[in-house]
Amino acid sequence: MARKLDKIVVVDIEATCWEGKTPEAMESDIIEIGICLLDVNSGEIEDNRGIIVKPERSTVSEFCTELTTI
Repeated sequence: MARKLDKIVVVDIEATCWEGKTPEAMESDIIEIGICLLDVNSGEIEDNRGIIVKPERSTVSEFCTELTTI
């Protein structure tokens, strides 16, 4: 039986990044998980959360901070 979906959960992942080539000994790490509830009919976000994650395999570069504001 088909059901109409009126809400969508949207997930956005932010990761460490660098301008240009990735520095030696650094790997991309998740630094934020964004999640929101989107109302399909209105296109409006009903709830919005951000979960900050401490990177384990790299550091957050100045470039990354400027880009993501993290």
